[in-house]
Amino acid sequence: MKGAALPLGAASALRASTGAPLPPAERSDVDATEARARAILGPEVFAETFTHGTTLRHGQAVTEAGPPEATLERLTKT
Repeated sequence: MKGAALPLGAASALRASTGAPLPPAERSDVDATEARARAILGPEVFAETFTHGTTLRHGQAVTEAGPPEATLERLTKT
């Protein structure tokens, strides 16, 4: 599940560094993914992992996160 928090952090840092806001059309998807990851990881682990993601370049975050299929599967299980 940390696989979702890492790229969320990296993407947030990239947007902040370029001054590019999150597109409104993507807001609900990002919010839902973040909420699910936070619920699974717990607030402290999510915050630590998200923060770590902000220190990574996109490629590093993707590599550390692991295969997207595994993260997607964990996010969509209820």
